[in-house]
Amino acid sequence: MKQATVADLARRIEEVSRSSALGPRVRQVEVEAEDSVEGGAFLRVLLHFEHPDELEWTQAEPLVRSIEDAVAELDERFPSVRFADAA
Repeated sequence: MKQATVADLARRIEEVSRSSALGPRVRQVEVEAEDSVEGGAFLRVLLHFEHPDELEWTQAEPLVRSIEDAVAELDERFPSVRFADAA
């Protein structure tokens, strides 16, 4: 089973985020490994954007899919990546 450190995953997620079409708007990327109530592991990814109120899901969806794919390439423990809802 492929495994990477959270730090390595965070670096890769940051690279993917910054190189995306939304890259210029990304202010910060936070990544945390968590355990769900159901007992499974997942990554909590928080993307902080400039002017998030102007961002539509259709703009962010390709980035979300790219991050999920990048994580899956490095680590099989995290079959899902959860993105916190916007506050």
